[in-house]
Amino acid sequence: MRQTARLSLILPALFVLLSGCGVFHDFARDNQIRLFSLGVAGFISPVKLKVAVAPFADEVGMGTPEAGPNMARLIAEEFGSHSELLVIPTEEVAKAVAIRGYTHPLTPEQIIQLGRDLNVNVIIDGAISQVDQHHQRKGWRRIIRYFTSQQHYVEAMLLVTLYDTSNGVVLASRANSATYKVGKDERDPFAKSDETPPPQEAIEQSLDMAIEEAFYRSVDGLAALPFKAPVIERVSEKSVAIAFGTEVGMSRGTEFVYLPTQEVLTNAINVSYQIPGAPKAHLKVAEVSPGRSVLEIVDGEVNLGEYVETWDND
Repeated sequence: MRQTARLSLILPALFVLLSGCGVFHDFARDNQIRLFSLGVAGFISPVKLKVAVAPFADEVGMGTPEAGPNMARLIAEEFGSHSELLVIPTEEVAKAVAIRGYTHPLTPEQIIQLGRDLNVNVIIDGAISQVDQHHQRKGWRRIIRYFTSQQHYVEAMLLVTLYDTSNGVVLASRANSATYKVGKDERDPFAKSDETPPPQEAIEQSLDMAIEEAFYRSVDGLAALPFKAPVIERVSEKSVAIAFGTEVGMSRGTEFVYLPTQEVLTNAINVSYQIPGAPKAHLKVAEVSPGRSVLEIVDGEVNLGEYVETWDND
């Protein structure tokens, strides 16, 4: 009887050991399960969010000055594939950043200024922070390591931060890591270290995977953002204009409100964010053209430079 009880405890533990703990899923890695698009957030904005991707910082020394701009272009393509987003050309963003003399990481004040320069709702900034290679055996191979070949992996880490350009607040910030399996390790098993640089194809593949992961792990932050726009012109006593129009899918009747800042708070990582107060104005789109919409002020008052945002009163 005791032997049966002991076996009932030992066999499950042995199974876990031999399987390399593969029976456990790490649920802490958010947004990893995307089967049939489960968990994909619905965007609250009735129109497309306009997005700019700034040149990324190359913190690992990829060996080319174009590494950062190229990474920005690839990320722009990934985010631009979403139907709710309008991503502007990265060359336009890089030019605006260069004119201002800004460098990574961007400050909240710089985010707000670039948002107005580029006329966008969101700015994405980040860095290639790590590219490593390692060699290992997984699961049961650890038990009989001298009778099996180890595998060669390249791992890339990409830092991606999304900002609301109306106030410089962080919408999402992630360190996205992706590992690409190169294949069987052919290096000298007695070598003290591996000084051979990772294969270029493996670096590109791991970065591609990290870009895809950055998109899926960041899209929730964008989905929860209402469309915001500064008032750029007083058209009449009861109407104002914003610099967004048909290009983002604006249509007549789209409702906006002006929510003044009630309070500014700073969180534990020294990032400030705003608490909006009660609506001070209710507006409705009366005219739409490319790059411009005229909003009728239904009630209340709004001034030049103040941000209005889309409103769903249902």
